[in-house]
Amino acid sequence: MPLTIFKTIDNYGAMLNKLATINFFVLVLLLYFLSEQSQELKQTIDNYSWEVSVLSFKIPFGYFFPCLVVAIFGRIIKLHDKISDIFRIRRWYDWTFILKPMMEATSAEVSKKIVLKNRDSIMFKVFYKYASSRDPHSIVDRHLIEMVMDQLSWYWILLETILYIFASVILLFYLESFDQVLTLIFIGLALIIFAKTVQLSCAKYTKQEVSIIIEAASRKREIKEEFDALRT
Repeated sequence: MPLTIFKTIDNYGAMLNKLATINFFVLVLLLYFLSEQSQELKQTIDNYSWEVSVLSFKIPFGYFFPCLVVAIFGRIIKLHDKISDIFRIRRWYDWTFILKPMMEATSAEVSKKIVLKNRDSIMFKVFYKYASSRDPHSIVDRHLIEMVMDQLSWYWILLETILYIFASVILLFYLESFDQVLTLIFIGLALIIFAKTVQLSCAKYTKQEVSIIIEAASRKREIKEEFDALRT
């Protein structure tokens, strides 16, 4: 796989492409693993044995096509967003590391319920307004923004991989191939712990962004006004 896959990204579109590309290869590996546990599945895949070149790799079509379809589908529906919505991951992250610290720093008095109800709009007004990768005059240094985005991309990659792993566990039960179920479960649990570590690493950079935004008295006033406006 070209090393460019591991380069720091600088925009949301690049992050989505990175997720889709890496998870395509994750899916290929998982499908190969599943096929080794089920002779019937392996025979079906081997019926489509002609190879397709992908980033210097030769992948049999039986593995290439289903994994490509799932990876593209995940890219289209923004699978990481769906996972985040179900488990309220981004909601918790935005409140814990951005919105709550900003409210405390500006002495804004708005209930958590109201803030989270308006989370999407208030995030643009008090955070992305000052920390945008698209704005060449962003208050927050572009390098710091890219560091956060890069860490987030790996976090979402891990979460999507975890989802695919536990989906594979379900398939193993369906295929009545129980020998390797615990192996996949332990790998999934290990990745959950690793994902939490990556998330906390990302939070470190987010805290730096927030500190930069609220260090100016004028921005503090602007941010407080935006929070106070939520009560009207």
